[in-house]
Amino acid sequence: MHATTKPTALVTGGSRGIGAATSRELAARGYRVAVNYFSNRAAAREVVGLIEADGGEAFAVRADVYDPVQAAELLERSAADGRLDVLVCNAGARFTPAPVRALAWDDFRTKVTDELASVYTLTQRALALMGDRGQGRIVYVSSAVADGPPAPGMAAHGTAKAALNTFARFVAHEAGPLGITVNVVAPGYVRTESSAGMPPEFRRRLAENTPLGRVAEPDDVARAIAMLVGEDAGFVTGEVLTVDGGHGVARR
Repeated sequence: MHATTKPTALVTGGSRGIGAATSRELAARGYRVAVNYFSNRAAAREVVGLIEADGGEAFAVRADVYDPVQAAELLERSAADGRLDVLVCNAGARFTPAPVRALAWDDFRTKVTDELASVYTLTQRALALMGDRGQGRIVYVSSAVADGPPAPGMAAHGTAKAALNTFARFVAHEAGPLGITVNVVAPGYVRTESSAGMPPEFRRRLAENTPLGRVAEPDDVARAIAMLVGEDAGFVTGEVLTVDGGHGVARR
């Protein structure tokens, strides 16, 4: 890996959906992007190829972010020149929707634990690396579900994301004196591969009930992340930015 004068960004879960869109958006804005993936090497290489075809700089890095050893190695490999400017924690723990009465404690505990495990070691290492340089940006990808149940069966997911939001505020408090901002992007429904199984009627009703008149695309979330890591948001930290086209306004 060659030394670069470009700022460096690591995007976990960067090979698909929101992560892929974020990788491309940050690369277009001048970052050298480490595209993290776990199993789909071809998808990660495709994202890297698209970035390079557009004149950007990126490389794929395999790691299981839930494993503390691999997460620590991921940080080191992504910042091979000792520089990490942006960390986007997008890789989230998967879950199967289930009502509380049918949800096994082990499944609930695993979802909440994995959600925090996917960011914890990365956050610790990023704080050390960024703190040494006196600057950095961390963004966690959460969910609007943390604000309340949009549908039955989302207790584990919503609780895990609410815990992530709270964790981010504590990290922001400690990171500020180091010159590091820490924020959260909380999308509503986003049209991605993982949400492709939703019935078209569900998406239609969602769009009708969204003030901006449509469901979100991955690029909508990616641009919000890019805004938070940019200079214009340099005095914004500890915030949760909802990206849902106004869908949650009526619930507030």
